[in-house]
Amino acid sequence: MRAVRLYNVTVVGEGPVNGTWVRVLLAVRQATSPDHAMTFLRRQARRIASGLDPDPRSGWIPVGTLVPAENRVPDVPAELRSWCRDPEAQRAARNQLVAGGEFALSAADHSGVYLFRVLPVSVCVPVPGSRPWAV
Repeated sequence: MRAVRLYNVTVVGEGPVNGTWVRVLLAVRQATSPDHAMTFLRRQARRIASGLDPDPRSGWIPVGTLVPAENRVPDVPAELRSWCRDPEAQRAARNQLVAGGEFALSAADHSGVYLFRVLPVSVCVPVPGSRPWAV
């Protein structure tokens, strides 16, 4: 047997629903490398940002339906898009994973709290040709 490092990626949203605080698992994946984990995390951040705050220039939205608002309050979509565009933040997160540490990103606004997390885990796998059942 040999140890292999995998990366458990989870995205959770928490917020008020009909007066009750609800937690929802929005995405989960087990990645085989820090790069795969970060790619999945960025895709999920973009997906959630677009779901919460669609681009007014999207083809499926009639022109003039959405207009940009002033950013005076916390805004999850803006935070997520900013993180996705920041190469230094991406590099720092990847370096944490390569070093064996976990990475977490959270963003909150009036819609709720969104937590993006990557947790490195060691898994034992059989070596090809070995007989792990032999004593």
